[in-house]
Amino acid sequence: MNRTSFTAEITSIDSILTEINDTIPNKTLLAYCDKNGFPVKYSRNIVTDVCIEGECRLVAIQLFWNVTGRYLGFELPEGEFLSKNKHQPFVTSEYDRLHEILAEANSPLVSYTVEELVPKKDTLKLKVDAVSSATIAAVLDHIVEGAVYTTYTLWHIVYGPTKREIETLTTKKLDAALCLLILNSNNIKDQVWVLNHISANMKISEGLQKKLMELISGNDIYLAERALNALKTQSVSHDIQTELAQVFKNSGFLQKRLIIQKYSESDRLYADVAQILSSELNSLNGTLVKNILELYKLQNIHDSYTISEVAKLLKNENRYISSQAINFLENISAPDKKTMKAITKYKKRTSN
Repeated sequence: MNRTSFTAEITSIDSILTEINDTIPNKTLLAYCDKNGFPVKYSRNIVTDVCIEGECRLVAIQLFWNVTGRYLGFELPEGEFLSKNKHQPFVTSEYDRLHEILAEANSPLVSYTVEELVPKKDTLKLKVDAVSSATIAAVLDHIVEGAVYTTYTLWHIVYGPTKREIETLTTKKLDAALCLLILNSNNIKDQVWVLNHISANMKISEGLQKKLMELISGNDIYLAERALNALKTQSVSHDIQTELAQVFKNSGFLQKRLIIQKYSESDRLYADVAQILSSELNSLNGTLVKNILELYKLQNIHDSYTISEVAKLLKNENRYISSQAINFLENISAPDKKTMKAITKYKKRTSN
C-alpha cells in the first residue's frame, strides 16, 4: 500500500550502508535519484516488533523520507498488514489516518514513553501483565484507535535516527544546485530546512540568488527572514546588496527592517547602495529612518548625496523624523555650508 507522493522522475536507486544508531537490524538506506544524480527521496525497510496485549508480531514496512528528512509515506510488502488490538487488521481509513499521524512532526507522542501511554496493571492471578484501555487523553487524537503501540513505534522510527542520518547525508551534498532544487519544491518545511542549512562558504549561484530574492520580496515574512539569514556576511557582494536595495524599494515595513539589519551585518555598505536607500528616506516612517541613519553611522556613510537627502528631513512635519536627522547631521565632522544653513534654520524654527 503506497502512501507516498513523489513528483520527480527517478532514474536510479543507490544503496547506502549507514551507521544509524537504533535497534533495527537493517542499516541500509535506499537513495532514489533523478537524471542529474540528485537524491529525491530515501527509504528504509523496517522489520520490528510491535507488541499488542502482551503478544508481539513482526511488522515489515518500508518508510519514505525526502532529502530534508521530511516524512513522505509508507509501503507494505505484498501480503503484509498492520493490526490493532486482538490483531484485527487495519482498514483503509486507518491506514489513511496513520499516514496523517506520521506526517505530524510536532506530535505530542514525542513527550511520552509507550508505558505512559498504555499503563500496565498487575494481574497476579494470570501472572502476566495485561494492557489496560487507559490511554492518556492528550494523545488520543494522535494515534490510530486500538493501535497505540503500532502508531507510537512507527512515529518514533520516522522522527528518530534515520531522519537525522538523511539530513546529514543531504547536508554533506548541499550546494547551490541542490539548494535551488529543494527551494523550488514549494513545500515550506523543505524551504525552511534548506535555508537553515546554507553554509557560510557556499557559493551563491545566479539561480539561487534569484530564488532567495524572490523569497525575500514575497509575502511570507518568515521565509523572507530565513532567506536573508541564508545570505551570510561573506556572500553579501555588491551585486547582492544592490539587488536587496531594489527589493527594499518595493517591499513592506518588515522586509525593509530585515534588509537594513542585513546591511548592518555586512563588512561594508557600498556607496551607491547607500544612495539608493537615501533616495527613499523621505517616504519612510520614523522607525525606518532611525534604522537607516543608525546603519549609516555604523558603516561610516556621510557622502554629499546622503547628507543632502538627510538634510531634507529637517523640514519633515514629523518631529521624530526631523530629530533623527538633526542628530545625524550634528555628528558629521565638517558639514558643507548648505547643510550648516539647513541645521541653523531647523534649530531656529524648533526653538520658537
